[in-house]
Amino acid sequence: MSSDVGAARWLSVHDDLLRGLAHAFSNRVATVSAIAALFDSTRVPDERVLTGLRMDADRLDGLLEQLRQLPRRDDADLEPLMPGDSVRAALALFEHHPEYRDVGCTVVVADDVQPVRADPLALQHALCVAMTAACRVATGRDGTARASVRMALSTEGDVVRIEVSTDGSTGEGDADALALDAGAISWLLARSNGHGHAYPYGCLIELPTLKASRRIG
Repeated sequence: MSSDVGAARWLSVHDDLLRGLAHAFSNRVATVSAIAALFDSTRVPDERVLTGLRMDADRLDGLLEQLRQLPRRDDADLEPLMPGDSVRAALALFEHHPEYRDVGCTVVVADDVQPVRADPLALQHALCVAMTAACRVATGRDGTARASVRMALSTEGDVVRIEVSTDGSTGEGDADALALDAGAISWLLARSNGHGHAYPYGCLIELPTLKASRRIG
């Protein structure tokens, strides 16, 4: 897959996530504005009102941190990391997807999962692409979630595998669309020596273990 096609596929996912985050920001700002309108400058604010403001400020700070995770950086350092940490960060970001945030996801982590050497944000982005692919398979044409998504992490030899797919109860996904998703994952993880593969019900991400990546150089 060319870099242009991979970039275009990622940008479509990126724009959906950005739209979802913008909606979440708007909701939080509206809440803060509503609370601020209750203030009476002649009285000390109720402690419950102040607590609500602090909570919304924390939520806004969290949304801002997630917003910082969206841009790609071609010059980012490759770092040793545990794939499970990237999965948790990606799922927190994907919760804001405007179409698929209601699709349930189960994460299964095998005891033998090894660390990898990767660009942390690129791996999060690749996971979001894989989640989008699986959620598309899990969702009917009317937008209703008809199956949940399963994310399974394991190690086979020198390779860490992250399979993101449905249980197959909704039938196979569009092969051409899944091939584009897998290609975008490979493009995102090229510097990390990672690869994406299309499955009938989602995508598979493969990355060399940290030990193997040191041999690769």
